[in-house]
Amino acid sequence: MPTIHLSLPEQLYSELKKRSEEMGIQMTDLVKVMIRNALEGSVEDSSNENTGRLEENIAFLEAKVAQMDALIGELLRRVKSLEEERELTEEEAEIIKG
Repeated sequence: MPTIHLSLPEQLYSELKKRSEEMGIQMTDLVKVMIRNALEGSVEDSSNENTGRLEENIAFLEAKVAQMDALIGELLRRVKSLEEERELTEEEAEIIKG
């Protein structure tokens, strides 16, 4: 995928960062959505406006799904670790009973 680099004034960068954090998406995804909306918005009508909102919502939901996936993965790792600790404790108890 082609890549571009942007130099932004600090205030604009801060606003983009704040907005992306509020939406729970990466700043690059927010910029992509805004650029896409601007390109489609050259002829402002309600369908483009609705499409833009839907795309923002989709980007937001995709980010939330990714966050949930990461959280579930971490929870599964913790459960596995606790199960392994429990098995070791039970084995130690059996050895002591011996």
